[in-house]
Amino acid sequence: MPDKNSSHNEATVNLRHWFETPIGAVYRHAEAALLSNKLSGNFRAEVLQLDFVGWEDEFHQAMRFSHYTILDTQTSGNTKYTRVLAESEYLPIDTHSIDIVIMPHTLEFEENPHRVLREANRVLKPEGIILLTGFNPWSIWHLPRFLPKAKNKLPWNGCFISRYRVVDWLKLLNFQIEESQGCCLFPLLINKKHEQWKKIIGTVAAWLPFLPAAYFVMAVKRVSTGTPLFHLKYLKSRFITPPFAKPATKIIHDNKKRANLH
Repeated sequence: MPDKNSSHNEATVNLRHWFETPIGAVYRHAEAALLSNKLSGNFRAEVLQLDFVGWEDEFHQAMRFSHYTILDTQTSGNTKYTRVLAESEYLPIDTHSIDIVIMPHTLEFEENPHRVLREANRVLKPEGIILLTGFNPWSIWHLPRFLPKAKNKLPWNGCFISRYRVVDWLKLLNFQIEESQGCCLFPLLINKKHEQWKKIIGTVAAWLPFLPAAYFVMAVKRVSTGTPLFHLKYLKSRFITPPFAKPATKIIHDNKKRANLH
C-alpha cells in the first residue's frame, strides 16, 4: 500500500513543476491576479499558506503582512519565507492565531479535504479570511483526465472538487462567501492575438460551469457573539424576586417529644 505522505509529497512537487509549463503558467497567472487583487486591500499580520507552489512572489507583492508562513510536507524548492514541515490535516498552530489562510490547489491532493478546512477554520481568527483555488471538474478543458493514459498524470490524477461543494463545506463551518467565481477561461488559447477576445466575453463566461478551467473562492469566518439587550444586574433587579429569609426549623411539642419538620 503506498505511503500517504510520500504520494502527497510527490504530487505537490510535480504540481509545482507543472505550473512552469506553458499551460500551467496560464493557470498560474490567472490565479495570481485574483489573489493579488484580494490581498492588496488591507493589512493582515499573520498569513499562512498551505503547500508551497513556487510562484508566491506573483501575488505577495500586493500584500502587506508581518509574518508569512508556508506549511509544507517536504523541503524541496527554495523560498525566502518561513516554512513549517507539517500535515495540513493537523496544523501545529494555535487556535485563533491566523488572519489569512491561502490554499492554492491544496484540497485536490489531500486525503481528507474536509478536515483540512476544519483545521483552517480552527486556526483562523474571527473575521479571518480563506482564499483558495481549485481545478473545475466540469470544465471542458479537463476532458483529458478521463483518458486512460492521462488520468494517472498530474494534475489530472487529483481529486477535483467542484466550487459549489467547497462553498457548501465553508458555509457549514459558518463562513460567509465573499466571492466565488471561475477563472482561467481559455488555458489552451495562450497566444496574444486572443487576449482581446478573451476580455470581451470573460465577464459572462466566468459564471458558466463548464468553461472556466479553475475557480477562486474567498470566504470570511463569522462568529456569532449575541449582544444582550439588558444588563444582567438590571434584569435581576427588575424580574427576579428577592429571596425569602431562610425559614426557621418548626418545632412541635407532643408529650415532651421534639420533632423537626423540614
